[in-house]
Amino acid sequence: MNITLNNKEITLSEGTTLQELILEQNLPTQNIAVAVNNTLILHDKWCTTSLSEGDKVVAIVAAYGG
Repeated sequence: MNITLNNKEITLSEGTTLQELILEQNLPTQNIAVAVNNTLILHDKWCTTSLSEGDKVVAIVAAYGG
């Protein structure tokens, strides 16, 4: 199946969870906000949120500095 992650098309296996996507893409698991189809998904729901064909995922990592 194909999804979009931060405007980049990615091919995944059917039934891939949000948690699996984050790990496969080497995204940090802390200090990150993730939305699927414009809905914020809380960290404790990542492992139970299955992705579907055409989903649009946005991941924003918090940056620190001054």
